[in-house]
Amino acid sequence: MKKIANVINFARSVEPRTDDDGYLLPTLEKELALCREHGFRSTVLLQYDALIRPDYQTLVKRYEEAEPGLWLEVVKPLAEEAGVPFGGRYVWDWTNGVNYLSQYTEEERRRLLDAAFAGFYRAFGYYPKTVGAWTLDSVSLAYMAERFGLDAACICRDQYGTDYTTLWGGVYNGGYYPCKNNLLCPAATGGEQINVPVFRMLGPDPIYQYDMGLGEPERPQGVCTLEPVYAEGGGCETWVRWYLKENYNDKCLSHAYAQFGQENSFGWEEIKQGLPMQLRLLEEAVKKGEIELMTLAESGRWYREQYQTTAPVAMCTDSSWKGDGTKSVWYASRYYRANLLQRDGAVWFRDIQLFDEAYRSGTAAGTGAMKETGFFNLPLIDGFRFSKDGVRAGLFLKKDGDILPTETLVSEAVGETQILAKAGAFGARFTEDAICLTLPEGSVLAFVAADVPWLPYREAEEKTLRLSFSAFGSEEYDYAVSLRDGCFRQKNGAITVVPENGRITLEMKRKRTL
Repeated sequence: MKKIANVINFARSVEPRTDDDGYLLPTLEKELALCREHGFRSTVLLQYDALIRPDYQTLVKRYEEAEPGLWLEVVKPLAEEAGVPFGGRYVWDWTNGVNYLSQYTEEERRRLLDAAFAGFYRAFGYYPKTVGAWTLDSVSLAYMAERFGLDAACICRDQYGTDYTTLWGGVYNGGYYPCKNNLLCPAATGGEQINVPVFRMLGPDPIYQYDMGLGEPERPQGVCTLEPVYAEGGGCETWVRWYLKENYNDKCLSHAYAQFGQENSFGWEEIKQGLPMQLRLLEEAVKKGEIELMTLAESGRWYREQYQTTAPVAMCTDSSWKGDGTKSVWYASRYYRANLLQRDGAVWFRDIQLFDEAYRSGTAAGTGAMKETGFFNLPLIDGFRFSKDGVRAGLFLKKDGDILPTETLVSEAVGETQILAKAGAFGARFTEDAICLTLPEGSVLAFVAADVPWLPYREAEEKTLRLSFSAFGSEEYDYAVSLRDGCFRQKNGAITVVPENGRITLEMKRKRTL
């Protein structure tokens, strides 16, 4: 178990959303100076427009403890250098019809990446070992890994529609090896694996971020993360102290991870309260040996030395920073992710997403510059997307048709790969390839979902639930979930899982329908 913190500041030199972008370079300088003040090694990722400017190069070189890398959003000078058409309204256009690599053909992506890496080499005399972006795609990452060699990459945490970007159903927090068909999906087998660890950025709140905008799945989510600009999140010292305690407890399994730092587009005035407070608390934890500070590249090298395939990771909270008694268990392996939540005396599965390396994702909807990029995995239950009109979606523990109250949820790590969660007579053991449940006598698991058009449920057989998923108009993808213990039942459209001898075991491997 390793408890990792990265300080990653990423920088642009243009900001079309304001009349004054002169604050961008001073903001980055203050961020780097703050890291030096605390004695921190950090990672600084430069967008191409900043990379080619001598003043940004000089600044980064002056802070030798700041390890430079690339922030891979497409900007006009990069497209021109690569000979690729650029349809943006500005030098940098934040609407991702033009600013993400996935919006370009595979040949164009290679040309853009060749130009970006060549520009970095001209500036620093070597190729970068780390890259980041709100979204990357598997074609681009595999190309960079093979042609240039990478230690690590980072992408945005899960979000739905925020800033025209959706990443939904991935490893909730931490690192993993992506597969060749879907950057958001861990590879299950070595043959389909890209051997570059990808880390999720921004430190999402394990309880409240998921529910931001609950019941309005057509609208963009709000934000509750470690980012220092947010008052209910990284800008609040109470929240940050709680996050450090819960994220870095002893139930993380292979590793705990958080990315500190902020993009310079927000400006120093917006982060001058939150970021110094965070780094002060981080320094205290580092000095106590509670957290290990690493660069992004060091994190990637450590991961590759320790794990040949994606290692199970967990994020288990024993408290709520709001003091409302909510508890949460996030678990992810190379086969699935799941979230168990307790609120108001009830325990339910808020989310279970299946990882299938044969499923291709990375699609776009919309036209022109206003396209929305989306990367997904395959839902078994999706408490956010399946909730609407007052219906709270989830996989609920019920008895005689009513949600069954439970005792306080308690979770613990079992070895290096399993999490055990118990609430009285209810128990859930998360293993790498299965979820094993014990249920109170007379109770069942009930699927609850609103009447939304994207529900995946097709047919419930005794031991197999057949599903089909489509995102942003892509082709339907058929998959299935099987039971080792228990039986599926379907009546009047409602699906339940009935235990056998008090047990239900959901198998998380071999999900495709052949």
